[in-house]
Amino acid sequence: MSEIKSVRSAILFVAISFLLVPLIERFTLNTGGVIPYWGLIKWPSFLSSTKVAEVPYQVQIFSRDPLILHIKDFLSQDEIRHVLDASNGNYVTSRVWPDTVGYVDLDVRVSETATLRSDEIVKRIESRALRLMGWRTDSFELQELKVQRYGFNGFYTFHYDWMNNMKEGNRMTTFMIYLVDQCTGGGTNFPRLERPKDSRWCEVIECDDSDIPNDDDDEHYGGVTFKPIAGSAVYWENFHPNGTPHEGVRHAGLPVASGEKIGLNIFSWDYSWRPHDD
Repeated sequence: MSEIKSVRSAILFVAISFLLVPLIERFTLNTGGVIPYWGLIKWPSFLSSTKVAEVPYQVQIFSRDPLILHIKDFLSQDEIRHVLDASNGNYVTSRVWPDTVGYVDLDVRVSETATLRSDEIVKRIESRALRLMGWRTDSFELQELKVQRYGFNGFYTFHYDWMNNMKEGNRMTTFMIYLVDQCTGGGTNFPRLERPKDSRWCEVIECDDSDIPNDDDDEHYGGVTFKPIAGSAVYWENFHPNGTPHEGVRHAGLPVASGEKIGLNIFSWDYSWRPHDD
């Protein structure tokens, strides 16, 4: 009898979900500048083998040229815990990647990296990233997901994510997803971006005027610095629409002054990319 009740409840749940989700999306899409994503339906536990529920996330366009998005709640707390657990014990000293052959350079980068093995939750995160970027060419795919751990004084100096001297293929897009934000410092700085005037952005970027560099203090940074906020992400396109590298996405992981920062990188690679002929 209990199994029959469970099946009836499941059928009712599915019916209500398919009726309500379009109405909710229609309502929220009319609310203005924030684009909500409601993800997949959270099925009852006895109908799903996935233990981590999808959660809404919100996308805001921070910059149109270069294209940079801020995404609130891109990962749920359960997903963050899963990624952190999966990366424990797998960290190695981070490398610098000017091309496909990386090397350790502690003057450029001080952090640890763990490559995530594919599992159900990792595939869900990858699928979410691909849906946000839209469907592209058959030669477009995600690289292995990388967890980055920065301790005290950990940093990654200014760099681009696209690779120099590539003749075929390149890294097209970047997600920087914050997993642990128990730190001071450690923001993601884009020195060539202009800080917006609307103070509401100060929830996600540093707005202290002391961030403006001056001759007496070289530890402050200009441009825009995104705060590390656990669960949130910054997404950007590394190339212009014509395929040339975009120098506006030069960025750095600023030094962690105290505590620890952990982030998740999702990079995409397009094998069909070729250098632009000037």
